[in-house]
Amino acid sequence: MTQDIETIYVRNLNDRISLNKLKPALEEKFQAYGRIIQLTAHKNLKMKGQAFITFESSESSKNAVEKANNIILFGKPMQVSFAKSNSDNFYLQVEQNEEPVQERKRHKAELSEKQTASNTKPTKAASKASTKDLQSWKDIPPNKILLLQNLRNDTTNQELNEYFDAYDGFINLRLVKIRNLCFVEFENESASTKCLENADYERLKSFGDHIILTYAKK
Repeated sequence: MTQDIETIYVRNLNDRISLNKLKPALEEKFQAYGRIIQLTAHKNLKMKGQAFITFESSESSKNAVEKANNIILFGKPMQVSFAKSNSDNFYLQVEQNEEPVQERKRHKAELSEKQTASNTKPTKAASKASTKDLQSWKDIPPNKILLLQNLRNDTTNQELNEYFDAYDGFINLRLVKIRNLCFVEFENESASTKCLENADYERLKSFGDHIILTYAKK
């Protein structure tokens, strides 16, 4: 299975190096093995010192795993292996096949249905309270941090990073699994606002049917 995966997982990176230096350095090292479709690296607690790199072909990813492992970058030997799965961007850009992406969404939807099947139907009063609460979140003043709520229990850092990495100014995110929410930090208020205004809610729903994306409270 691993020989067919175009995405590799790189860890043991020097987390004291800024992303502005780390990403170009990684790209320079790994573009020697083939065309890079996506490179994801962030400074949040769970993702620091790690990166995911998606190539155009499995031959390139295999080459990278075989030859780049233990190469020194910023004073530390990189540990390179195959990722568990390819990124959505690989299927959309290289294979031009939306089916694997849609299959992931369907799988998540099925899990969500199972999780909510035993839940009792909310009362009219509860529904009103929920609507009022949603409005209160939407009324929060703008700031550079967004809050993503009502995430599914199986949502991963990799999935969220792949989504928000497409937005300019994205710095990092902090997933709070126990509360099914995630804080998403941008360089400034303008960048977070642009993300909020251009959010792909169809894709966001793959993280939860009742997903809410708003500014975070200061």
